[in-house]
Amino acid sequence: MAGARLADDLDFRGRRVLLTGAAGGLGRAMAALFAGHGAQLVLADRETAALRALASELDIAADCHAYDQGDAASVQALARDAGAVDVLVNNAGVMLRKPLLDASADEIGRVFAVDAIGPMLLATAVARSMIARGSGVIVNLGSQLAGCGAERRGVYAAAKAALQQFTRTAAAEWGTAGVRVVCAAPGRTVTPMNEAVLREEGKGGLARIPLGRYGTAMEAAKLVLFLASPAAAYITGETVVADGGFVIG
Repeated sequence: MAGARLADDLDFRGRRVLLTGAAGGLGRAMAALFAGHGAQLVLADRETAALRALASELDIAADCHAYDQGDAASVQALARDAGAVDVLVNNAGVMLRKPLLDASADEIGRVFAVDAIGPMLLATAVARSMIARGSGVIVNLGSQLAGCGAERRGVYAAAKAALQQFTRTAAAEWGTAGVRVVCAAPGRTVTPMNEAVLREEGKGGLARIPLGRYGTAMEAAKLVLFLASPAAAYITGETVVADGGFVIG
């Protein structure tokens, strides 16, 4: 269509975006990218000091909230305090690196509480106001591992698989109300949380990736920005994997 520009769809001015796990590697990249595209940011993580420092670094005015994603009451309080948002990016998560036989019940419970249950509770709480307004986008952060599994990260992979299935169901239930729910699933990405894993895998890990390199936090952030934008207006219920071809390698 004459005059149509992708840049117009990526303009987030006037849109309020709630980003969890904002102080981490992926979260910082997402915060910078959304801020650069004009979004009004609501930043959430375990401590507000790091969030305020990030807002200062980006030279933006952002609402900052401390919460514990593994605690249902804390998640509900975040949804209430954040108010109505146009976009929720469910980015916060934890990793457990242990063989399945060594993972305790408490450890498994914690991973599922943070990586699956917490995001589900936050999404459903935020979705209520989105449904009432007739619009909204929820982007859940999944993982390439949910589709292929991984030694010593099986609990994490299982929790992310649960979140990806939740994405499908939520999209089906809320789509008629104008709410899109999608999942971005990065592969091996260079972040502080992944440094030890990538170091252990070494050249053997890179050999399994057709593109021959690990992803960057900003590449994952760009995928999330696209999925949250009107450019992806006809995408819902899907998990989009960005892993350099790992799952086909």
